[in-house]
Amino acid sequence: MKTLTLVLSLVFTVTLSFSSYADWVKTGKSVHGDTFYVDFEKIRKKDEYVYWWDLVNYLKPDQTGVLSVEVHHQGDCNLLRYKNLEFILHKKPMGVGTGERFIPSNKWHDVPRHSTAETVIKKVCNH
Repeated sequence: MKTLTLVLSLVFTVTLSFSSYADWVKTGKSVHGDTFYVDFEKIRKKDEYVYWWDLVNYLKPDQTGVLSVEVHHQGDCNLLRYKNLEFILHKKPMGVGTGERFIPSNKWHDVPRHSTAETVIKKVCNH
């Protein structure tokens, strides 16, 4: 029983703290001072889509105390658009600690020209 508890504890800890082991590479900064990172090691291409994780590190916590957000994206490099597949909200910078997960609406977003999002998706698509 102790072995099972230890194994489950380790699996739970590794699962919830995977972001602390990510190789986040800085890809841009917003006009508000928020910093954007991408884990280029986790980029996957399937059919005509690209999938990646990025992290936004806020300069200041939002009204709920969130200081960083990891986002799993599906991107369309041909039409320059993306979907947010999953969000993980963190109260600490750089996605550290246990995060609160939620699944957003399954909606495509066009990438605004000359935006941080355009910079990020172009870097991901060219990787």
